[in-house]
Amino acid sequence: MAIGFGPTDHFGAGANFHEQRSTTTIEEKTTFILDAAGNKECETDGLDTLTRYENEYAYCNASPDIVTDLGVLLTEFGDLHGSAKVDELNIHFEEGQYATVTIRGHQHAESAHVDDEGLADVSGCGLPADAGFGVPLLTGQVLGADASGISLDITFRCTHVDRPGADGNHFAGKSVTFRGDVSETFLGIPTTPEATGYSTDSKSDATGNDSNVDFDEFTYTAHKFYDAS
Repeated sequence: MAIGFGPTDHFGAGANFHEQRSTTTIEEKTTFILDAAGNKECETDGLDTLTRYENEYAYCNASPDIVTDLGVLLTEFGDLHGSAKVDELNIHFEEGQYATVTIRGHQHAESAHVDDEGLADVSGCGLPADAGFGVPLLTGQVLGADASGISLDITFRCTHVDRPGADGNHFAGKSVTFRGDVSETFLGIPTTPEATGYSTDSKSDATGNDSNVDFDEFTYTAHKFYDAS
């Protein structure tokens, strides 16, 4: 059978990141007018053709250091990487598992994005140098004797502004307002859940999230803004 198999590396994540899945979606805009009776009179299709890309990667390194291995995907987050301008990058850590990375981005058929149309260095996110397997602690966090990490997600996002030209096709674009969001779950109650440099959005109280069928858990969410480079 001539049916394709295997994902595509859209973003050039590097040798330690192994593609698990990929998607490519093409979007086009349509404009039309109605006649006096409310029926379509004129229509133009295929305006501002935009392709959205997404990759999920599994990380593997015998000496894990996911921040260093991601390289320019973090130090130049939001820039053009591989096929697309990056809009979002998520790093997921889970107890006893290899880290995964999911990246989303886009590109236009007209006036395609080029380098240096808005980017930020988000590598100072608080991950330790050996992060990549299991659940790491962020800078400033203290587990204590009776807590352990269950999962940690760090998601980097930006606000992307695209504007059409006179013909309705893409003309200019730029990424601004760069942000990292943390979502974390602990088994037990950590001594210090707050990460240095982050603003807390929510956290469990001192008793955690209780259950009569399992141990207590504690949840923590926070965010941090990064200046554009």
